[in-house]
Amino acid sequence: QLARLLLFGEKKNELHPKEQMLLQGCLAAFGEAAVYFGGPHDLNNPGLLVHGFSDLMGAEEIAPGTRIYKGGVEAAIDAIRAGRKHPLDFRWFLGRHKDLSTQDFSWVSVACARPVALKQCLGLPKPLWHEVMELCGGEHAELSSVELRKRKEYEDEDEPDEDSRSE
Repeated sequence: QLARLLLFGEKKNELHPKEQMLLQGCLAAFGEAAVYFGGPHDLNNPGLLVHGFSDLMGAEEIAPGTRIYKGGVEAAIDAIRAGRKHPLDFRWFLGRHKDLSTQDFSWVSVACARPVALKQCLGLPKPLWHEVMELCGGEHAELSSVELRKRKEYEDEDEPDEDSRSE
């Protein structure tokens, strides 16, 4: 179901034979790959595939000069299945953020190096968002630190204390 949603969105009822083949190829290529939450809006629309490969047919650079691309799904599936690319070189996002503005501070625009933006996020010691905020420094790093402390306190509340474990 998730692969179907990523490729076609919820609005696609019946798949044509070519679409069925694409779905099977996607399952074979990406298998257990992670899907990241892109935002609370447009969750019923097809997912967004992000990567660093300009050579994939259908890939478009997200912003000029970034060398970060979106799309090229069919070419990505073919490249993975042929062994030329690895599934972890790609990021699937489901959902988008809308109505965010830098003017009301609901969104902060920052420059980010390509290796950080395309970094494999699975198994990091802390979420990538915190790493980026720390790299920004100043109040962004402070905000990250506060959020990490809150998370740590919340996780500590879930763990039984020493006394209750020995009973």
